[in-house]
Amino acid sequence: MEYTNQVGGRAKITKVLDDHLLKPTTVNEVNNYMCLPRLVAEVAPDICFVVSLEDIIPLKMCNACSNSFHSIQDLMQARPKGYYLIMKDAAHDLQKPRLMDLKLGTRTYSDYITEERKQHHIRKALRNTTSRLGVRMCGASFHGATEGKIIKWSKAWGKEMSSEEFSMAMKAFFNVSEPQKRDTILQLRKIKTALESCPGFRFFGASLLAVLDDLDGKTVIIKMIDFASMARSELGQPQYEGPDDGALFGVNNMLSILED
Repeated sequence: MEYTNQVGGRAKITKVLDDHLLKPTTVNEVNNYMCLPRLVAEVAPDICFVVSLEDIIPLKMCNACSNSFHSIQDLMQARPKGYYLIMKDAAHDLQKPRLMDLKLGTRTYSDYITEERKQHHIRKALRNTTSRLGVRMCGASFHGATEGKIIKWSKAWGKEMSSEEFSMAMKAFFNVSEPQKRDTILQLRKIKTALESCPGFRFFGASLLAVLDDLDGKTVIIKMIDFASMARSELGQPQYEGPDDGALFGVNNMLSILED
């Protein structure tokens, strides 16, 4: 089933098993999800299974998945062999979802691309808030003041934003109930703590996903997503010291904007 709440990312996500999502991905992201530091895993999506070619590997199975393993096997047999994530849909059952995807960090490319592509990414980052703020808006969708009107913000607009426009956009998007504002800040602080806790890791290309419900005025889910380009400083790989300052720069700027 088509997933209508996707606001960012290139992979075509589909709705499966009523309240789950299926995301086609790469072997790198599958492996990285299985090696996430504990505190980062707590702020990452609830991945019930990773699929690596013919293997369906449980990660954080929910109750529904525990009773649906045969359905999941049937689901994957009908798909091309490859790499997938099966996760809980954070926006499931929300009546008035408020959704945004934010590219996180001052560097968005992996260690394993050509020098030409690397320079392309660097030039792009210098033209937008990736370099200036460590965070860039990649897409958003929420209900406007007029009943039935859906406001959508595009990835293209995110690339054109000045720092001031980005700050104004964040304040407009998070113009929600006071409990939701407080919870948003608390969850961003939790992500900050997670990033600070894992020296040597670099979350290149990761994003922040914000999911709120305008109807209940309570629901807030802020997650770190997209770990395909993550670096772990393992033997034989590029080595990094300390925490990911680029990602922390982005989270700190989000906190500064929302706490202002």
